[in-house]
Amino acid sequence: MSVDKARLHPPSASVFMPFAAISPEPIGVVEGTALAGEVVVRPLMVSADALLLHFFRSKGVRDPEHVHHDHDTVCHLLSGRLRLCIGGEIFEAGPGDSWHHPRGVVHWSEALEDSVQVEVKSPPVKTWRSPVAGS
Repeated sequence: MSVDKARLHPPSASVFMPFAAISPEPIGVVEGTALAGEVVVRPLMVSADALLLHFFRSKGVRDPEHVHHDHDTVCHLLSGRLRLCIGGEIFEAGPGDSWHHPRGVVHWSEALEDSVQVEVKSPPVKTWRSPVAGS
């Protein structure tokens, strides 16, 4: 399936980005579904082929069940604990664990603790929106 060009994240302005220079962006919607709880993303680096993200999820946040038809995602948990469902299989991820959301596979995640993960999307699509003021 081809990528909707409107979903492509623009490339990084530099080949090096200090973490402190990347503004945190609160997330209100993932793949068209509103989230409850604190989720913050930082796009760490974006190339023509991949998007590297840093996510913070507060305890109790559950991403909606969804499927990606236009990209693959590879994730790595830095801290905290997550419950994952990938293609109907349930996993509990702890620090150092990694997983893959292939195209076309239904998945979701739930933060069992405050959690920090890094994620790579290829191609570099933006799948989230910030909360709308007043909502």
